[in-house]
Amino acid sequence: MKTLLPAIVLLSLAIPSVAQRDPLVSPLPRILPNHAAAFQQSVERSNQLLAQMADDEASDEAEAVSPIRGDKSPRRAFLYSAIVPGAGEFWAGSRKRAALFFGLEVIGLGMYLNWNGEGNDLEDEFRLRADGEWNPWDYLGWRGSRNSRFSSITHALPCSAYVASAPSSTSVPDAIADCPDRDVQQYYELIGKYDQFIAGWDDVLDADGNRVTAAEVDSAENFQSALRLTYEVDRNDSNKLLKRASSMLGLIMVNHVISAIDAARVARARSEGQSEASLSRRTRLALGLGGRTGRTPMLLAFRLVD
Repeated sequence: MKTLLPAIVLLSLAIPSVAQRDPLVSPLPRILPNHAAAFQQSVERSNQLLAQMADDEASDEAEAVSPIRGDKSPRRAFLYSAIVPGAGEFWAGSRKRAALFFGLEVIGLGMYLNWNGEGNDLEDEFRLRADGEWNPWDYLGWRGSRNSRFSSITHALPCSAYVASAPSSTSVPDAIADCPDRDVQQYYELIGKYDQFIAGWDDVLDADGNRVTAAEVDSAENFQSALRLTYEVDRNDSNKLLKRASSMLGLIMVNHVISAIDAARVARARSEGQSEASLSRRTRLALGLGGRTGRTPMLLAFRLVD
């Protein structure tokens, strides 16, 4: 920066003001006198920019003369923020950064708990409704009949062995209580997802809208159930909420990692005598470059500064 300033200043001094020269004897093109005012404004803006750059350089030199040193371990700061985002920055003396990362942690946890809670509540609701509206014994009876041969069967009913061994008067949760959790999850997913399980629903209608029993279902693709459609909508909504919660949990982990890296960087900068203003200025520059390159700003900031 110091080597560029004199050159720019000399260049601005070497070009005389267009307003002070006679257009008839000027070696510059004749079109310039018509834009003398604009040219003069450009020179003034350049001088203002040079003055601002000089002030910034003087500020940097002042910080170098009176550094703020502290005995802060980057490893310890990294560990603190890896456990609680912002803790390492706070320990290193950067409260604004600590507030930023801790605030992101609080917001992220709040959104995760909200989405995860809503998704689980909705899952409990549609499972409870399925236990009363979809009869696995009716389905297994239909599956073993001749009518099922006319339907496209692509999946076996999960937990069917547990259901078949229990009396039909047993509640569904009790009948599949010993079934592995993964199979239970598949049980509640498949009964609403595929047409082949239509015979188990209580409100099966044929193509003419007439109510039929499971034994009358000769081709699963030709029958409908309003209960099944409502069930599938609720199941999809629950899955969306749970997927959002899972994605937010991943972002929370990313916040832990970034905060840990930033805390180590802040502690190292303090040990080297850099002030908070200098550290913030370097970070803002990196964030700006991140926006123009289209990369993730915070991740690029650490690559540039370190």
